[in-house]
Amino acid sequence: MPYELQIAWRHVRARGGRSLSVVSWLSILGVALGVAALVGGFAVTSGFEIAFREKVLGVTAHIFVREYGVRFSGYREVDEIMRTVSGVRATSPITYNEALVAGRTGTQGAVIKGIDVPRATEVLALSDYVESGTVEGLGVADADGVAKVLLGAELARRIGAKVGDVVTLVSPLKNPSPQAWSATAATPTSRMFRVSGIYRAGYYEYDARYAFMDLATAQRFFGLGDVITGFEVAVTDVLASGGVAERLRERLGPEDFSVMDWRRQNRNLFTSLVYQRVAIVIVISVMVVLASCLVACILIMIVMERTKEIAILKAMGARERSILAVFVAEGMAIGAAGTALGLVLAAVLFQGFLTSGISLDPKVYGIARLPIVFNPWDYVFAATGALGITFMASLLPAWRGARMAPVRGLVETHA
Repeated sequence: MPYELQIAWRHVRARGGRSLSVVSWLSILGVALGVAALVGGFAVTSGFEIAFREKVLGVTAHIFVREYGVRFSGYREVDEIMRTVSGVRATSPITYNEALVAGRTGTQGAVIKGIDVPRATEVLALSDYVESGTVEGLGVADADGVAKVLLGAELARRIGAKVGDVVTLVSPLKNPSPQAWSATAATPTSRMFRVSGIYRAGYYEYDARYAFMDLATAQRFFGLGDVITGFEVAVTDVLASGGVAERLRERLGPEDFSVMDWRRQNRNLFTSLVYQRVAIVIVISVMVVLASCLVACILIMIVMERTKEIAILKAMGARERSILAVFVAEGMAIGAAGTALGLVLAAVLFQGFLTSGISLDPKVYGIARLPIVFNPWDYVFAATGALGITFMASLLPAWRGARMAPVRGLVETHA
Protein backbone atom coordinates (compact mmCIF):
# COMPACT_ATOMS: atom_id res chain seq x y z
CA MET A 1 0.00 0.00 0.00
CA PRO A 2 1.40 3.47 -0.87
CA TYR A 3 2.48 5.46 2.17
CA GLU A 4 -0.01 8.24 1.26
CA LEU A 5 -2.91 5.82 1.78
CA GLN A 6 -1.36 4.50 5.00
CA ILE A 7 -1.16 8.03 6.41
CA ALA A 8 -4.70 8.82 5.29
CA TRP A 9 -5.99 5.62 6.91
CA ARG A 10 -4.26 6.49 10.20
CA HIS A 11 -5.78 9.97 10.13
CA VAL A 12 -9.25 8.56 9.54
CA ARG A 13 -8.92 6.05 12.38
CA ALA A 14 -7.59 8.77 14.69
CA ARG A 15 -10.76 10.78 14.23
CA GLY A 16 -12.70 8.43 16.51
CA GLY A 17 -11.81 10.12 19.76
CA ARG A 18 -11.88 13.71 18.59
CA SER A 19 -14.58 16.34 18.34
CA LEU A 20 -14.45 16.28 14.53
CA SER A 21 -15.87 12.75 14.57
CA VAL A 22 -19.38 14.20 15.01
CA VAL A 23 -18.97 16.32 11.88
CA SER A 24 -17.54 13.29 10.07
CA TRP A 25 -20.60 11.20 10.90
CA LEU A 26 -22.87 14.03 9.85
CA SER A 27 -21.01 14.18 6.53
CA ILE A 28 -21.34 10.43 6.03
CA LEU A 29 -25.04 10.59 6.89
CA GLY A 30 -25.59 13.52 4.54
CA VAL A 31 -23.90 11.73 1.64
CA ALA A 32 -25.86 8.56 2.44
CA LEU A 33 -29.22 10.35 2.41
CA GLY A 34 -28.33 12.11 -0.83
CA VAL A 35 -27.33 8.86 -2.53
CA ALA A 36 -30.43 7.04 -1.27
CA ALA A 37 -32.68 9.87 -2.46
CA LEU A 38 -30.93 9.91 -5.83
CA VAL A 39 -31.42 6.17 -6.31
CA GLY A 40 -35.04 6.50 -5.22
CA GLY A 41 -35.64 9.32 -7.67
CA PHE A 42 -34.21 7.22 -10.50
CA ALA A 43 -36.26 4.18 -9.45
CA VAL A 44 -39.52 6.12 -9.35
CA THR A 45 -39.01 8.06 -12.59
CA SER A 46 -37.89 4.90 -14.42
CA GLY A 47 -40.90 3.12 -12.99
CA PHE A 48 -43.25 5.83 -14.22
CA GLU A 49 -41.73 5.70 -17.70
CA ILE A 50 -41.97 1.92 -17.95
CA ALA A 51 -45.46 1.84 -16.42
CA PHE A 52 -46.80 4.46 -18.81
CA ARG A 53 -45.13 2.74 -21.75
CA GLU A 54 -46.75 -0.58 -20.85
CA LYS A 55 -50.14 1.00 -20.30
CA VAL A 56 -49.99 3.05 -23.48
CA LEU A 57 -48.81 0.12 -25.62
CA GLY A 58 -51.55 -2.05 -24.17
CA VAL A 59 -54.25 -0.10 -26.00
CA THR A 60 -52.26 1.70 -28.70
CA ALA A 61 -49.83 0.20 -31.19
CA HIS A 62 -46.11 0.69 -31.66
CA ILE A 63 -46.69 2.68 -34.88
CA PHE A 64 -49.72 4.49 -36.28
CA VAL A 65 -50.02 5.05 -40.05
CA ARG A 66 -52.64 7.22 -41.72
CA GLU A 67 -53.11 8.76 -45.15
CA TYR A 68 -53.25 12.52 -45.57
CA GLY A 69 -56.74 13.43 -46.72
CA VAL A 70 -60.34 12.72 -45.83
CA ARG A 71 -60.91 9.18 -47.08
CA PHE A 72 -58.48 6.29 -46.60
CA SER A 73 -60.18 3.84 -48.98
CA GLY A 74 -57.22 2.16 -50.72
CA TYR A 75 -55.92 0.71 -47.51
CA ARG A 76 -55.67 -2.91 -48.65
CA GLU A 77 -52.84 -2.11 -51.09
CA VAL A 78 -51.09 -0.09 -48.39
CA ASP A 79 -51.45 -3.02 -46.01
CA GLU A 80 -49.64 -5.32 -48.44
CA ILE A 81 -46.76 -2.85 -48.77
CA MET A 82 -46.35 -2.39 -45.02
CA ARG A 83 -46.17 -6.13 -44.38
CA THR A 84 -43.04 -6.34 -46.56
CA VAL A 85 -41.11 -3.74 -44.53
CA SER A 86 -38.38 -5.12 -42.30
CA GLY A 87 -39.27 -5.07 -38.60
CA VAL A 88 -43.05 -5.08 -39.08
CA ARG A 89 -44.66 -7.96 -37.16
CA ALA A 90 -48.40 -7.32 -37.67
CA THR A 91 -50.83 -4.67 -38.91
CA SER A 92 -54.44 -3.89 -38.07
CA PRO A 93 -56.88 -1.38 -39.66
CA ILE A 94 -58.79 0.88 -37.26
CA THR A 95 -61.31 3.69 -37.17
CA TYR A 96 -61.59 6.53 -34.65
CA ASN A 97 -64.90 8.29 -33.99
CA GLU A 98 -66.52 10.13 -31.13
CA ALA A 99 -69.92 9.25 -29.69
CA LEU A 100 -72.05 9.55 -26.60
CA VAL A 101 -72.46 6.39 -24.52
CA ALA A 102 -75.60 6.22 -22.36
CA GLY A 103 -76.08 3.69 -19.57
CA ARG A 104 -78.35 3.23 -16.58
CA THR A 105 -76.82 6.00 -14.46
CA GLY A 106 -75.39 8.50 -16.89
CA THR A 107 -74.12 9.57 -20.29
CA GLN A 108 -70.48 10.04 -21.18
CA GLY A 109 -68.57 11.15 -24.26
CA ALA A 110 -66.15 8.54 -25.57
CA VAL A 111 -63.75 7.75 -28.39
CA ILE A 112 -65.00 4.67 -30.23
CA LYS A 113 -62.22 2.64 -31.77
CA GLY A 114 -63.20 0.17 -34.47
CA ILE A 115 -60.85 -2.83 -34.66
CA ASP A 116 -60.51 -5.99 -36.70
CA VAL A 117 -60.59 -8.29 -33.68
CA PRO A 118 -58.41 -11.20 -34.94
CA ARG A 119 -55.74 -8.85 -36.29
CA ALA A 120 -55.98 -6.40 -33.41
CA THR A 121 -55.08 -9.11 -30.90
CA GLU A 122 -51.77 -9.52 -32.77
CA VAL A 123 -51.04 -5.81 -32.50
CA LEU A 124 -52.44 -4.86 -29.08
CA ALA A 125 -52.21 -6.46 -25.66
CA LEU A 126 -55.82 -5.52 -25.00
CA SER A 127 -56.80 -9.03 -23.90
CA ASP A 128 -54.34 -8.81 -21.00
CA TYR A 129 -56.28 -5.90 -19.50
CA VAL A 130 -59.82 -7.28 -19.77
CA GLU A 131 -61.30 -7.54 -16.27
CA SER A 132 -64.55 -9.24 -17.26
CA GLY A 133 -65.98 -10.55 -20.51
CA THR A 134 -63.89 -11.04 -23.65
CA VAL A 135 -62.46 -9.08 -26.55
CA GLU A 136 -63.25 -11.86 -29.01
CA GLY A 137 -66.98 -11.36 -28.41
CA LEU A 138 -66.90 -8.01 -30.24
CA GLY A 139 -67.12 -9.64 -33.65
CA VAL A 140 -70.15 -11.82 -32.77
CA ALA A 141 -73.60 -10.24 -32.55
CA ASP A 142 -76.31 -11.60 -30.26
CA ALA A 143 -79.12 -13.75 -31.57
CA ASP A 144 -81.36 -10.67 -31.56
CA GLY A 145 -78.84 -8.77 -33.74
CA VAL A 146 -77.44 -6.51 -31.00
CA ALA A 147 -73.77 -5.72 -31.67
CA LYS A 148 -71.10 -5.70 -28.97
CA VAL A 149 -68.90 -3.01 -27.42
CA LEU A 150 -65.92 -3.15 -25.04
CA LEU A 151 -65.79 -0.36 -22.43
CA GLY A 152 -63.05 1.08 -20.28
CA ALA A 153 -63.51 0.40 -16.57
CA GLU A 154 -63.87 4.05 -15.57
CA LEU A 155 -66.21 4.75 -18.50
CA ALA A 156 -68.38 1.77 -17.50
CA ARG A 157 -68.46 2.95 -13.89
CA ARG A 158 -69.59 6.43 -14.86
CA ILE A 159 -72.53 5.20 -16.92
CA GLY A 160 -73.37 2.28 -14.63
CA ALA A 161 -72.72 -0.50 -17.15
CA LYS A 162 -71.67 -4.11 -16.55
CA VAL A 163 -70.95 -7.06 -18.81
CA GLY A 164 -74.18 -8.13 -20.49
CA ASP A 165 -75.90 -4.75 -20.07
CA VAL A 166 -77.28 -2.85 -23.04
CA VAL A 167 -75.99 0.68 -23.62
CA THR A 168 -76.95 3.26 -26.22
CA LEU A 169 -74.43 4.92 -28.49
CA VAL A 170 -75.32 8.21 -30.16
CA SER A 171 -73.33 9.44 -33.15
CA PRO A 172 -74.02 13.15 -33.75
CA LEU A 173 -71.87 13.40 -36.89
CA LYS A 174 -72.99 10.48 -39.03
CA ASN A 175 -72.86 11.20 -42.75
CA PRO A 176 -75.92 9.66 -44.46
CA SER A 177 -73.97 9.01 -47.68
CA PRO A 178 -70.40 7.70 -47.41
CA GLN A 179 -69.75 8.72 -51.03
CA ALA A 180 -70.72 12.39 -50.69
CA TRP A 181 -70.15 15.04 -48.05
CA SER A 182 -72.83 17.54 -47.19
CA ALA A 183 -72.62 20.88 -45.44
CA THR A 184 -76.09 20.44 -43.95
CA ALA A 185 -76.54 18.96 -40.50
CA ALA A 186 -77.41 15.27 -40.32
CA THR A 187 -79.75 13.66 -37.84
CA PRO A 188 -77.90 12.00 -34.97
CA THR A 189 -77.93 8.23 -35.13
CA SER A 190 -78.38 6.03 -32.09
CA ARG A 191 -78.13 2.29 -31.64
CA MET A 192 -78.13 -0.19 -28.78
CA PHE A 193 -75.02 -2.24 -28.04
CA ARG A 194 -74.40 -4.99 -25.54
CA VAL A 195 -71.33 -4.76 -23.30
CA SER A 196 -69.14 -7.75 -24.19
CA GLY A 197 -66.37 -6.87 -21.75
CA ILE A 198 -64.72 -4.27 -19.53
CA TYR A 199 -60.98 -3.57 -19.61
CA ARG A 200 -58.69 -1.69 -17.25
CA ALA A 201 -55.41 -0.57 -18.79
CA GLY A 202 -54.38 1.18 -15.57
CA TYR A 203 -53.95 4.48 -17.40
CA TYR A 204 -56.84 6.74 -16.44
CA GLU A 205 -57.03 8.59 -19.75
CA TYR A 206 -57.80 5.39 -21.64
CA ASP A 207 -59.99 3.74 -19.02
CA ALA A 208 -62.25 6.80 -18.88
CA ARG A 209 -62.51 7.67 -22.58
CA TYR A 210 -61.99 4.66 -24.86
CA ALA A 211 -64.41 2.00 -26.09
CA PHE A 212 -63.86 -0.67 -28.74
CA MET A 213 -66.15 -2.29 -31.29
CA ASP A 214 -65.81 -4.48 -34.36
CA LEU A 215 -64.42 -2.62 -37.40
CA ALA A 216 -67.29 -3.53 -39.76
CA THR A 217 -69.84 -2.54 -37.09
CA ALA A 218 -68.12 0.81 -36.56
CA GLN A 219 -68.05 1.51 -40.30
CA ARG A 220 -71.78 0.86 -40.58
CA PHE A 221 -72.76 2.74 -37.45
CA PHE A 222 -70.78 5.88 -38.27
CA GLY A 223 -71.63 5.71 -41.99
CA LEU A 224 -68.02 5.42 -43.12
CA GLY A 225 -68.42 2.87 -45.88
CA ASP A 226 -65.28 0.94 -46.79
CA VAL A 227 -63.01 3.58 -45.23
CA ILE A 228 -60.65 3.44 -42.26
CA THR A 229 -58.81 6.04 -40.22
CA GLY A 230 -55.44 4.34 -40.36
CA PHE A 231 -53.33 1.33 -39.43
CA GLU A 232 -51.85 0.23 -36.16
CA VAL A 233 -48.55 -1.57 -36.64
CA ALA A 234 -46.70 -3.89 -34.26
CA VAL A 235 -42.93 -4.26 -34.58
CA THR A 236 -40.56 -6.99 -33.45
CA ASP A 237 -38.53 -4.64 -31.23
CA VAL A 238 -40.46 -1.94 -29.34
CA LEU A 239 -37.39 0.20 -28.71
CA ALA A 240 -36.55 0.14 -32.44
CA SER A 241 -39.97 1.51 -33.46
CA GLY A 242 -38.44 4.76 -34.66
CA GLY A 243 -36.29 3.03 -37.27
CA VAL A 244 -39.19 0.91 -38.53
CA ALA A 245 -41.37 4.01 -38.74
CA GLU A 246 -38.73 5.71 -40.87
CA ARG A 247 -38.61 2.74 -43.25
CA LEU A 248 -42.39 2.74 -43.52
CA ARG A 249 -42.35 6.46 -44.26
CA GLU A 250 -39.85 5.96 -47.08
CA ARG A 251 -41.82 3.08 -48.63
CA LEU A 252 -45.22 4.78 -48.43
CA GLY A 253 -44.07 8.29 -49.22
CA PRO A 254 -43.71 11.07 -46.62
CA GLU A 255 -45.86 13.40 -48.77
CA ASP A 256 -48.84 11.04 -48.71
CA PHE A 257 -48.72 9.31 -45.32
CA SER A 258 -48.17 10.22 -41.70
CA VAL A 259 -46.16 7.61 -39.77
CA MET A 260 -45.71 8.06 -36.03
CA ASP A 261 -44.13 5.69 -33.55
CA TRP A 262 -45.37 5.40 -29.96
CA ARG A 263 -42.95 8.04 -28.71
CA ARG A 264 -44.25 10.65 -31.17
CA GLN A 265 -47.86 9.69 -30.50
CA ASN A 266 -47.35 10.37 -26.79
CA ARG A 267 -44.63 13.00 -27.07
CA ASN A 268 -45.98 15.30 -24.36
CA LEU A 269 -46.29 12.47 -21.85
CA PHE A 270 -42.80 11.06 -22.28
CA THR A 271 -41.18 14.48 -22.64
CA SER A 272 -42.67 15.50 -19.30
CA LEU A 273 -41.24 12.34 -17.73
CA VAL A 274 -37.78 13.22 -19.05
CA TYR A 275 -38.05 16.75 -17.63
CA GLN A 276 -39.17 15.34 -14.27
CA ARG A 277 -36.21 12.99 -14.22
CA VAL A 278 -33.76 15.83 -14.94
CA ALA A 279 -35.37 18.05 -12.29
CA ILE A 280 -35.19 15.28 -9.68
CA VAL A 281 -31.51 14.66 -10.45
CA ILE A 282 -30.68 18.37 -10.11
CA VAL A 283 -32.66 18.92 -6.90
CA ILE A 284 -31.46 15.78 -5.13
CA SER A 285 -27.87 16.35 -6.24
CA VAL A 286 -27.95 19.52 -4.15
CA MET A 287 -28.18 17.28 -1.07
CA VAL A 288 -24.97 15.52 -2.07
CA VAL A 289 -23.29 18.88 -2.77
CA LEU A 290 -24.23 20.17 0.68
CA ALA A 291 -22.90 16.99 2.29
CA SER A 292 -19.66 17.35 0.32
CA CYS A 293 -19.31 20.87 1.73
CA LEU A 294 -19.16 19.27 5.18
CA VAL A 295 -16.42 16.98 3.87
CA ALA A 296 -14.51 20.05 2.67
CA CYS A 297 -14.90 21.71 6.08
CA ILE A 298 -13.57 18.60 7.79
CA LEU A 299 -10.53 18.52 5.53
CA ILE A 300 -9.84 22.20 6.16
CA MET A 301 -9.87 21.57 9.91
CA ILE A 302 -7.68 18.49 9.47
CA VAL A 303 -5.17 20.55 7.49
CA MET A 304 -5.09 23.15 10.28
CA GLU A 305 -4.52 20.39 12.84
CA ARG A 306 -1.86 18.60 10.84
CA THR A 307 0.41 21.53 10.00
CA LYS A 308 3.27 19.94 11.97
CA GLU A 309 2.90 16.58 10.23
CA ILE A 310 2.75 18.30 6.86
CA ALA A 311 5.92 20.25 7.63
CA ILE A 312 7.74 17.10 8.76
CA LEU A 313 6.67 15.14 5.67
CA LYS A 314 7.83 17.94 3.37
CA ALA A 315 11.11 18.27 5.25
CA MET A 316 11.62 14.54 4.71
CA GLY A 317 11.18 15.02 0.98
CA ALA A 318 7.47 14.37 0.42
CA ARG A 319 6.19 16.05 -2.73
CA GLU A 320 3.15 18.28 -2.93
CA ARG A 321 1.22 15.70 -4.93
CA SER A 322 1.80 13.17 -2.13
CA ILE A 323 0.38 15.55 0.48
CA LEU A 324 -2.49 16.26 -1.90
CA ALA A 325 -3.14 12.53 -2.25
CA VAL A 326 -3.25 12.08 1.55
CA PHE A 327 -6.04 14.60 2.11
CA VAL A 328 -7.97 13.66 -1.03
CA ALA A 329 -7.89 10.04 0.16
CA GLU A 330 -9.29 11.12 3.54
CA GLY A 331 -12.12 13.00 1.87
CA MET A 332 -12.84 10.10 -0.47
CA ALA A 333 -12.91 7.71 2.49
CA ILE A 334 -15.71 9.74 4.07
CA GLY A 335 -17.51 9.97 0.72
CA ALA A 336 -17.14 6.25 0.07
CA ALA A 337 -18.51 5.39 3.51
CA GLY A 338 -21.52 7.64 2.94
CA THR A 339 -22.06 6.29 -0.56
CA ALA A 340 -21.96 2.66 0.61
CA LEU A 341 -24.39 3.43 3.43
CA GLY A 342 -26.68 5.25 1.00
CA LEU A 343 -26.72 2.34 -1.45
CA VAL A 344 -27.63 -0.10 1.32
CA LEU A 345 -30.31 2.27 2.60
CA ALA A 346 -31.76 2.64 -0.91
CA ALA A 347 -31.82 -1.11 -1.47
CA VAL A 348 -33.56 -1.77 1.84
CA LEU A 349 -36.06 1.08 1.54
CA PHE A 350 -36.99 1.10 -2.14
CA GLN A 351 -36.44 -2.53 -3.09
CA GLY A 352 -37.58 -3.97 0.21
CA PHE A 353 -40.39 -1.93 1.77
CA LEU A 354 -41.81 -0.01 -1.19
CA THR A 355 -41.85 -2.64 -3.97
CA SER A 356 -45.42 -3.58 -3.02
CA GLY A 357 -46.42 -0.15 -4.26
CA ILE A 358 -48.04 2.95 -2.81
CA SER A 359 -51.58 3.79 -3.86
CA LEU A 360 -51.95 6.85 -6.07
CA ASP A 361 -54.93 8.78 -7.36
CA PRO A 362 -55.24 7.68 -11.01
CA LYS A 363 -57.11 10.88 -11.86
CA VAL A 364 -53.99 12.87 -10.96
CA TYR A 365 -51.12 10.52 -11.79
CA GLY A 366 -52.72 8.38 -14.50
CA ILE A 367 -51.79 5.12 -12.75
CA ALA A 368 -53.07 3.49 -9.56
CA ARG A 369 -49.76 2.63 -7.81
CA LEU A 370 -46.33 4.16 -7.40
CA PRO A 371 -44.03 2.17 -9.71
CA ILE A 372 -40.52 1.38 -8.47
CA VAL A 373 -38.06 -0.30 -10.84
CA PHE A 374 -34.73 -1.83 -9.84
CA ASN A 375 -31.98 -0.88 -12.26
CA PRO A 376 -28.34 -1.58 -11.31
CA TRP A 377 -27.22 1.34 -13.47
CA ASP A 378 -29.16 3.73 -11.20
CA TYR A 379 -27.00 2.59 -8.29
CA VAL A 380 -23.85 2.91 -10.38
CA PHE A 381 -24.78 6.41 -11.55
CA ALA A 382 -25.69 7.59 -8.03
CA ALA A 383 -22.50 6.17 -6.53
CA THR A 384 -20.32 7.63 -9.29
CA GLY A 385 -21.97 11.04 -8.97
CA ALA A 386 -21.59 11.13 -5.18
CA LEU A 387 -17.94 10.09 -5.31
CA GLY A 388 -17.26 12.60 -8.08
CA ILE A 389 -18.82 15.47 -6.09
CA THR A 390 -16.90 14.42 -2.97
CA PHE A 391 -13.66 14.31 -4.94
CA MET A 392 -14.21 17.83 -6.26
CA ALA A 393 -15.01 19.10 -2.76
CA SER A 394 -11.81 17.51 -1.40
CA LEU A 395 -9.49 19.12 -3.92
CA LEU A 396 -9.43 22.69 -2.56
CA PRO A 397 -8.55 21.96 1.10
CA ALA A 398 -6.14 19.22 -0.01
CA TRP A 399 -4.46 21.66 -2.39
CA ARG A 400 -4.10 24.23 0.41
CA GLY A 401 -2.47 21.61 2.61
CA ALA A 402 -0.14 20.54 -0.17
CA ARG A 403 0.93 24.14 -0.84
CA MET A 404 1.80 24.82 2.81
CA ALA A 405 5.47 25.81 3.33
CA PRO A 406 7.41 23.53 5.74
CA VAL A 407 8.90 26.53 7.60
CA ARG A 408 5.40 27.90 8.28
CA GLY A 409 4.27 24.63 9.79
CA LEU A 410 7.29 24.36 12.04
CA VAL A 411 7.08 28.01 13.16
CA GLU A 412 3.35 27.72 13.96
CA THR A 413 3.97 24.50 15.88
CA HIS A 414 6.86 26.03 17.86
CA ALA A 415 4.78 29.11 18.67
